[in-house]
Amino acid sequence: MSKRITLSTGVLRVEPGTISAVVNLVNLDNRRHQVRVEVWNWSLYSNPTLLPVLIGNNVPVAFPYVLEPNNLAVMYANLTGVLFYEIRLSYSENKSIIANCFGRSGTLSAQEGNTVLDHQLVQIDPDC
Repeated sequence: MSKRITLSTGVLRVEPGTISAVVNLVNLDNRRHQVRVEVWNWSLYSNPTLLPVLIGNNVPVAFPYVLEPNNLAVMYANLTGVLFYEIRLSYSENKSIIANCFGRSGTLSAQEGNTVLDHQLVQIDPDC
């Protein structure tokens, strides 16, 4: 059984015009993997709150989510009224799972200032 890892974007400031935080997760493996996505609201600087994570047409995601082989999942959280946020991802330590995170504007455009690519995610201890 693979070791599970937790990765973080770190705390990001919401860029002007950003309405949601988006996570693109792809599984390039030939096996399915369970993943967990958390989006934390850090706007009060302490005691962050968990935001609902959605998929498709505003459907809440049930975690752990099963990411099928050779599939892409696009998950997102509404950032209305949020000033600072963090995205955390948890899944088995596997080089075949790639996650990119970015802010999205009302026109559904990715916002460069809110982008954290897979290789920029930082491994954290989720029990801290």
